[in-house]
Amino acid sequence: MDAARRPPAHVAESATRDLRLRRLRHEDADRADIRGWHTAAEGYALMNEQPYDDVGAREVMHTWADAWERDGYGYWVAERLADGVPVGIGGVRRTPGPGKDSLNLYYRLSPDARGHGYARQIGSAATAFALEWVPGLMVTCRINPRNEPSLHTARAVGMTDIGPWRAEHDPADEPDSRLLRAPDTVVGPVEPGSAAYDEVLDLWVRVNGAGGAVGFEKDAPRSDVAAALDAHLVDCRSGRAELVRIAAPTLASWADPDAYGPLLGFGFVTLPDDPKLAHRTTLLRVMVDPDLQGRNLGRLLISTLHARARSHGRAIAEIAYRGGTGLGDFYAGVGYVETGRLPGGLQFSFGTRDDVTMARRLDGRPLGGGARPT
Repeated sequence: MDAARRPPAHVAESATRDLRLRRLRHEDADRADIRGWHTAAEGYALMNEQPYDDVGAREVMHTWADAWERDGYGYWVAERLADGVPVGIGGVRRTPGPGKDSLNLYYRLSPDARGHGYARQIGSAATAFALEWVPGLMVTCRINPRNEPSLHTARAVGMTDIGPWRAEHDPADEPDSRLLRAPDTVVGPVEPGSAAYDEVLDLWVRVNGAGGAVGFEKDAPRSDVAAALDAHLVDCRSGRAELVRIAAPTLASWADPDAYGPLLGFGFVTLPDDPKLAHRTTLLRVMVDPDLQGRNLGRLLISTLHARARSHGRAIAEIAYRGGTGLGDFYAGVGYVETGRLPGGLQFSFGTRDDVTMARRLDGRPLGGGARPT
């Protein structure tokens, strides 16, 4: 997908559990409270940058507002849903180099708003937005290694530390920054006998062993899982489906897309060719590394699957899950609504579970609203 394509205006602003994330506007530069987050020395104690003076803060905020007009997205002002009070700035903004443009992940809170998980909510929403709506650009951030709170937040929202990075303007007496990136996307089938095939199969077996509900019970034989994987790969080779993986980024994969690191998760996007169904997709076998739970990777994988489905012209995504797993709340949180439930529709050795289906539109509009996509 063209990285310069503007996301729809109705998806560029968002909300989290506690926050409204609205576009930063030029008039925000006139607000002393918001400017103050960028002029107070206390907020820069663990950074390689120095605080702005008042004039500089105004100028940089106007630059950030300009980004919205140029790209259709940028940094948000985060306002508490409870009272509308601004508590921070954050999001992703298109920035140049090195070598190619990227999306800079940023979050800065009012001092009295720290400790409530707001930075994590902003960062999680921003990385998911970027992978779904601006998939042609990698998400990056640079953080001083002394800034443990910011590093913790970045890791929690799905970023991987890929090594040291020094910019020309970094102070000589400060250590090299750590460069972090969101997962790489890898598309296409894997071949039996290859290391990539074994990595996908190994992850599926480990997810089963951890109690994940991806078609099997906990102790399913590896051979049964391999047979299911092979069946999906037949569909991929025929063009009826696509295997989508997310992998740990590396310094090398900045320039070489094939130099990605270990597998973090995967799923399949179905591509039915029946004209009556050609606007739809079903997401299958969606799973992430069980050892990396709590890192926002499930949400990033779903965002990546949505972007791939949209690139194939799909307008509605469907997914099914096993009742009693809590997955319904997760899928509802990324825009899905329940479309069907068969009580006791799934039979296992440990008993029955509901068979639940959910769906959402891929243009970000409510399911059932608007004309049928063409």
